[in-house]
Amino acid sequence: MRRLPLGAVVAATALTMAACSSGSRAPAPTTPPTTSAGASSTTTESSTTARSSSTSTSSTSTAAGRSIDITVKGSTVTPPPAQVDLPVGAKLTLTVTSDHDDELHAHGFEVEQDIKAGVPTTITLTGKDSGVFDVELHEPALTLLTVAVR
Repeated sequence: MRRLPLGAVVAATALTMAACSSGSRAPAPTTPPTTSAGASSTTTESSTTARSSSTSTSSTSTAAGRSIDITVKGSTVTPPPAQVDLPVGAKLTLTVTSDHDDELHAHGFEVEQDIKAGVPTTITLTGKDSGVFDVELHEPALTLLTVAVR
């Protein structure tokens, strides 16, 4: 696997973050990853579910992939934005519940999904190529997490 210099990773991450949003953002992960060159494409599955809303969040891993529940209240993201490592070919299922209508955007996976206030929305991302990509909401611009496909 070819490794890029840390400066290239930081610059690519900054460009990705600036490409979609303006205004204040949630803090970025504190440890920049080293990645291989390339963009990521995915197989996505999107659905809106009517599960009951909860203030707790959870993360689980199974043979079928990893699953993370995220809650947004105002400009607070729970759990706080962090980097999630995703092996190439693995799946990451995100269930996002927000207190306001918004649009969920997974950069690099080219997934955009409308979110309705109080209704959990689930998307499944499959890492195809190596890279580091933000998953965010647009109004207000909030980073939910960063996915490092390796």
